[in-house]
Amino acid sequence: MYIDATTYLNSSYDSTTATESSSELDQQDFLTLLLAQLENQDPLNPVEDTEMISELAQFSQVEQLSSLNETVENLAEQMSFIGVNSAVNYLGMEVTAAGDAIAKSGDDCTPVTYNLSEDASALTAHIYDEDGDLVASVDLSVLSEGEHEFVWDGETYTGKDAPDGTYYVAFEAYDEDGDAMSVSTEVAGTITGITTVDGSTVFTLGDGRTVSMTGITSINYPGESGESGESGESGESGESNES
Repeated sequence: MYIDATTYLNSSYDSTTATESSSELDQQDFLTLLLAQLENQDPLNPVEDTEMISELAQFSQVEQLSSLNETVENLAEQMSFIGVNSAVNYLGMEVTAAGDAIAKSGDDCTPVTYNLSEDASALTAHIYDEDGDLVASVDLSVLSEGEHEFVWDGETYTGKDAPDGTYYVAFEAYDEDGDAMSVSTEVAGTITGITTVDGSTVFTLGDGRTVSMTGITSINYPGESGESGESGESGESGESNES
């Protein structure tokens, strides 16, 4: 009777009913299996040396891959821990970061800074709620190349005040040839919390919005003047609120 060590090894790893301890083969288990294979082989058709060497090589590869996978997982956990510890230093900082979230509280809405790579012949800001439903669209008319600030007036397309909460803005822009333009956006706020999402560090701002640590473009201590404290051009909020 011939026992295929490779087949047995693979079936052990694929089994969903075996316990963790019985589904893993160490070197001693493999040697025991190899001896059983040799004892039960057909004397008239013995296992070829090359076949035994191949099985040993395959076992070695599986063992190395398993060890490498465990090492990578441990490294990822350590890096995530280091990232969170490093991020603690950002608590209380005023930051500007890539983002498109708007926090609405009463009559106040947080501004969003957007940047046009060239003059826009048409520009519209679309406001969405947290469910992804469109609640308002604001025509911003013609705007020039550069950085601008948008402040939503908090009204829906029906003219009613939207409920307090977090909203998101998406800009639809076209150049003078009628071709669609990409518009980058940034938001600003004070970091009050830290979380980890899919291995990435995410900061929570004081009004509940969130930004990625990798998306931060500027950092200031509280009270310092700079991009984090005031972004965009002054006097454009009135233009952005035209409906």
